[in-house]
Parts: sequence; structure tokens; C-alpha cells
Amino acid sequence: MNIQTSTDGTKRILNPDGYITVLIPSKDDKWCVCVSCQLGCPIGCKFCWTGKLKRNLTAEEIVAQFTLAKEILGKTPTSVVFMGMGEPMMNFKAVEPAIYELNKQFSLPFKRITLSTSGFYLDKLLDVPYHVALSLHTPFDSVREKLMPQRHTVAELLDFTREYSKRKKFGLMIQYALMKGVNDRDEDLAEILRLDWPKNIFFNLIEYNNKGEFTRSERLLEFKEAIRDAGYKCFIRHSRGSDIDAACGMLEISKSSE
Repeated sequence: MNIQTSTDGTKRILNPDGYITVLIPSKDDKWCVCVSCQLGCPIGCKFCWTGKLKRNLTAEEIVAQFTLAKEILGKTPTSVVFMGMGEPMMNFKAVEPAIYELNKQFSLPFKRITLSTSGFYLDKLLDVPYHVALSLHTPFDSVREKLMPQRHTVAELLDFTREYSKRKKFGLMIQYALMKGVNDRDEDLAEILRLDWPKNIFFNLIEYNNKGEFTRSERLLEFKEAIRDAGYKCFIRHSRGSDIDAACGMLEISKSSE
């Protein structure tokens, strides 16, 4: 087991089988566990390092990441996000029982569990008790097709958010990693604001970690203010653990697992 600690306190745990778990500290000495659900990822988003699926993780392997986090920290983490390696909906048969086991075994409230998806099999998520985060990254289908393989159009994603919002008191999270010249243009912001989103959703603008041709945008604050002015909740997710390749989009299969 290889454990690295970032200058900002984030911990990167490399499992001997090659998948990665990230422990993210927050205020009041609370910790969030970012778990992986696959070794690699089958989606192949152009701006993410993970790429190339090797295998699915079992429900037991997913829960074991939380157990290990508890052992390392000496206390039970306060939340878990399925935002590590893999697309959770491509391994839902293991992810869903793992979520219920985390709730049962560790008394982790469902409101402290978030499943993140790039938009697959969304009908399965309409009535789940835990939180859902939907990766949008662009309001244009033509751009989305180039950045990330699609199952649903932006219009269909929007329909899902509306139906989800009708059934839930808490809002859906819309994730958007801003990349310079790719999805941070004036027309991108205008289109985001033109779409008729449910008012109880919230936007999570991600501070992108540079990869290949893609670089971080400097317009996060501008986007945040415009989205808030339009009546939506909006937050910026600042990069954590980038110096040890533990930040969003930076997890990749280790050489030893090839």
C-alpha cells in the first residue's frame, strides 16, 4: 500500500492492484473519501487521465477503501464521493450495494454519499436516497461529443435534472470543469444560462488540472457570479492534491498494474 500526502493535506492511497483512493481534508477536521469503482475507466474523456478500463471493482473492494480510510485517519470519515477512477453507472451492480453497505456498516447518512456520473443509465438514479452529481462540462452537444462520449444529449440531461428535482428536496449537482478556450467562452456561459434548469440544482465549477492540450481557465469567478446572479447556487471546487496527482481528473493506472 502506497500512501502519499499533499502539501494541502490530501492523501493519495495507491492500492497494490492499481486503483486509487483519495482522502480529502476539510474544515473542522472532517474528511471526505473519494473512492474508485473501477480500475481505469471505459468512458475515455479527453480531459481525464484515467482512461482505459482494466476491470470493475467489487462491492467489497469499494467498501474496503472506506474501511482503510478509517484505519489511516483513526476515525470515521464524514462523507464519501464516487468520483475516483471509473464511471459508477458502468459498475452499478457493485456500486449500489456498496453504497447501502456504507450506510449500514458505518452509519454513514445517505446525504453524505454522492455518486458522480457522466450521464449513463440515468433512469436508475431518479429515486435513489443518496446525492447525484452530473458531469456536464459543456452545454453544447457538438463539444461534448469531442470531450466525452455521450449516451444522452444535453437536452436529455436537462430533462433528467427536471424530473429528478421534482422527486427530491435536495438538488442535483451539475459539475463543470472550466478549460481555457474550450468551455469557458462567452457563448458557453450564455448557453448555460439560457437552459431552463430547475432552481434547486447547484453548479460545482471545477478548477481544472492541466492535461495535454487542455489548460485551466481563469474565468471561474466570473462564471460563478453570473450563475449566481441568474438565481442558482454555485460553488468553486478548488484543486486539492495536484502535487501528488490526486486531484480531479489526475488519477491514472499505475505502471505496475499494466
